[in-house]
Amino acid sequence: MASIILRTAKRHFPLQPSCLAQCSVLVRQIHVSPPATSPRVDDDLFSDEPETRDQFQKAPQTNPLSSKFPNPRERKFNELLQFVSDRTGQVKVVKAGQVRSTVWLRLFQLATKAEHLESVVEIIPKWRESGKSFSALEAEMFVRRCEELKCPLLALKVFGDHPKYGFSLSSFFAARNLLHSLYGEYPVENTIAAASLFGVYKLPSVTSDPVCSAMLYAACIRSKNKNAALLGRDLRLRLKELLEKTKPFAEPKGSMVRALYSTKPNIWLLEALRDIKETKREQGRGTWWITEWIWKGEGRELPPLPERRYQAKFWTGPQRPVEDAQSIPA
Repeated sequence: MASIILRTAKRHFPLQPSCLAQCSVLVRQIHVSPPATSPRVDDDLFSDEPETRDQFQKAPQTNPLSSKFPNPRERKFNELLQFVSDRTGQVKVVKAGQVRSTVWLRLFQLATKAEHLESVVEIIPKWRESGKSFSALEAEMFVRRCEELKCPLLALKVFGDHPKYGFSLSSFFAARNLLHSLYGEYPVENTIAAASLFGVYKLPSVTSDPVCSAMLYAACIRSKNKNAALLGRDLRLRLKELLEKTKPFAEPKGSMVRALYSTKPNIWLLEALRDIKETKREQGRGTWWITEWIWKGEGRELPPLPERRYQAKFWTGPQRPVEDAQSIPA
């Protein structure tokens, strides 16, 4: 419920009373509730039924899905989707054969468009009806595929309605990935709603992580909403504190390294910081505290402190201050 999201936002984003009153308009009415835990049961994807000689003597039958879905990957997706749908829920269409929990990872991987993931979401409630739950790995894969197939709002809807779907946002990495998929191209209300889910699912707060704080701050200052600007003002102070405690690093290079899921947070942090710098530049404001942190990670020499303070005080235009920094010799 919207009230839960608002209370969570109050708890994790320390704001002034006037700011809290205004921030209520930012949160959409996305139904959320504390996740319910249930025992996890791992079954086999296919039952271990003995094969008989008659099975090998039968004439081959034409699969009706072959003509409807000529693409092998899409055909496999629909076959697996139908298999899971028929064998899950309180009332199973097919009682023979059981569904293994890892089948969801396979479905997420086989999906090639947003419509595929929407079809998977339709049968997710049946998994909970069967008394089963989802793992953190499945949450991470679902969020990642929603971002790759450009439907992150679908992930926000699923995790925002736990009573219906029973899909817990049980991974901090998945929650951070959800923020990343929303903050750049979607309204700030969606990003704030995603940030509120951190508290709902008892994850570390957004303001405890520099990556999450930077992405949320970037979304707030980009928005023209006055309440988002007030929220961004408090986030700015927290982000500065987090960067002071975070050792600067250079941006990962090479396609192979950048493709690693473990390096994504570093890439996201640098992207968000550059996004903040660009937005502040367009607004006629400097961000030397971000520039210093990025340049230290790149091994670039910083101008003298008095010069930096002078430019930060008198810089009023869109010109970029002190751009010609020299690399520190090896």
